Amino acid sequence: MEREMERLENIAESREAVDDIAGMKVLVVEDNELNLDIVQEVLKERGLIVTGAANGQIAVDLFGGSPPGTFDAILMDMHMPVLDGVSATRQIRAMDRPDAKTIPILALTANDFEEDIRRTREAGMNDHLTKPFDMEKIFSVLAEYAVHKE
Repeated sequence: MEREMERLENIAESREAVDDIAGMKVLVVEDNELNLDIVQEVLKERGLIVTGAANGQIAVDLFGGSPPGTFDAILMDMHMPVLDGVSATRQIRAMDRPDAKTIPILALTANDFEEDIRRTREAGMNDHLTKPFDMEKIFSVLAEYAVHKE
């Protein structure tokens, strides 16, 4: 009975945290059109404001061309044409603007090997999320960064 109560409390806390992400402005970078559509729709259903980018170069251009604070987080696919996620992250982190160093950039990838995680961290990514998408995990991680931002 005690375990069940603890589990229910954890679920309630998780739901509260996810509710806290409503209104977050997220840039989703994904070259697979179907994946991009799915992630955008699910995020929008939870009340997030979502902008999509089909590759890393578009993401760099969108981020660099927008006023600081336009985005609260970036979900970055790793393997894309034109500019991959690691290169795009490095370009964003190198920009001369206050949010370039602090915006949470979360890797989205099917690769979960130590080498892959090391590469994303070295590029300046804050977290490493794996595909197939676990949207509850994505919501939870976004909530963590939303809380730390305040």
